[in-house]
Amino acid sequence: QLFNGKVGKDFTTEEAYIAARQCALAILGTVKAEIGDLDKVKRVVKLTGFVNCVDAFSAQPKVLNGASDFMGDVLGKRGVHVRSAVGTNALPMNVPVEVEAIIEIEE
Repeated sequence: QLFNGKVGKDFTTEEAYIAARQCALAILGTVKAEIGDLDKVKRVVKLTGFVNCVDAFSAQPKVLNGASDFMGDVLGKRGVHVRSAVGTNALPMNVPVEVEAIIEIEE
């Protein structure tokens, strides 16, 4: 399901947390489709998250916890990573959250 709108206006922090979690699910789904098995993931190196939010919103890290928590839930210690959480005034297709990942794969 595609969500549209701004966090702090159309979505609560908790709802945006779920959107970030769904982003992480999509990332791991793409990784699995490419490499065949998530056991080949050596580690999640970094997540960068963008939160489409109103000017006064300052809980971007709480939103991105949705993606970070999911990586840990699925990958355990291999899901521990560094992270940036950035607030922005707009994202493509007006989505509330966008997450980018750098993931190291076993050779």
